[in-house]
Amino acid sequence: MKNFVIAVIFGIFLTGCSTISGIMNVKEHDPALALGYIDTKIAMSDAFCEDYDSLENAYYQSVWLYEYSLFTNDPQLKTAGNIKKDIDKAMEYSDDIRTCERFLKLANLKLLTLKKAWGSR
Repeated sequence: MKNFVIAVIFGIFLTGCSTISGIMNVKEHDPALALGYIDTKIAMSDAFCEDYDSLENAYYQSVWLYEYSLFTNDPQLKTAGNIKKDIDKAMEYSDDIRTCERFLKLANLKLLTLKKAWGSR
C-alpha cells in the first residue's frame, strides 16, 4: 500500500500543475482583458448623454473589449457584444436623454455581469 501511495504522488509530481489545470479547464487570468474591462468601466462612468464625445469614448472602449473577447474566444463574448450594442443605441438616441440613459444603464448592468464572470479569474 505504501508503494502505491508513493507511485501516485510521484505520478502527480511528474505530470505537473499544467496538466491538472488542463483537466479542470479553468481559464487563466488575462491581464489585457482585465485592463479592457477597467478602461471600459472608466469610460462608462464618464459617459453622459449630453456629451456625445464621452459616448464615443465609451463606445470605442466597448468595441476594444468586444474585439479582444472575440480574439480570445471568451465565454462572455455575447455579453461584451451586447455592451457595444447598448452604447451604440445610446449614441443613436442621444437626442432623447431618457432613452439614452436607459441604454447606458443596460450597458452598465452588462458590465457588472462581466465583472462577476471575470473577477474570479
